[in-house]
Amino acid sequence: MVIATTLDTKRLTLDPLKLADMKAIYDIAREKKSIEDFQYVAHSFDDVKAWLEPSYHDPTNLVWIIRKQGQTVGLFEVCFEAEYSSLETNVCRIGYFLDFREHNRGYVTEALFAVIDWLFCYTDVERIEAGVTLHNTPSYRVLEKAGFIREKVIEGNWKWYDKAYDSAYYYLPKTSTN
Repeated sequence: MVIATTLDTKRLTLDPLKLADMKAIYDIAREKKSIEDFQYVAHSFDDVKAWLEPSYHDPTNLVWIIRKQGQTVGLFEVCFEAEYSSLETNVCRIGYFLDFREHNRGYVTEALFAVIDWLFCYTDVERIEAGVTLHNTPSYRVLEKAGFIREKVIEGNWKWYDKAYDSAYYYLPKTSTN
């Protein structure tokens, strides 16, 4: 069983999710601009609780709270299952969101590098997968900056507020250099 540990970067701390974090996550997740590619909108605090509480008991799902100077600014999730490939072992998919007021400051990139390092050092993961809509240029640039490779594009498969978007699927293989 894999247990998330606290990860520290130059400007951020990624803490494993706690019940006390639910309110701060709700405040961020109810803002459409903050969670655009995450395909999740918090309509109520109970929505957030129902979504995140199972991660306490599910060893295939890890959730970190992204903090800047002690303040919650986002969430990073790792699920030990494939995003789109047929792989059944040694693979995970990632997802993240950040308070829209903190966008374009490099925080997601910083958090992503920390999670990649942790996954490849402390788990048996050999491939990390992620999906992103093509209109969310900042998000796929973050993945590409971290070395992710675009594997395929699927037209119209990402539904967001009753509109269909094209999405790109990325992967990062474990190598001797990461």
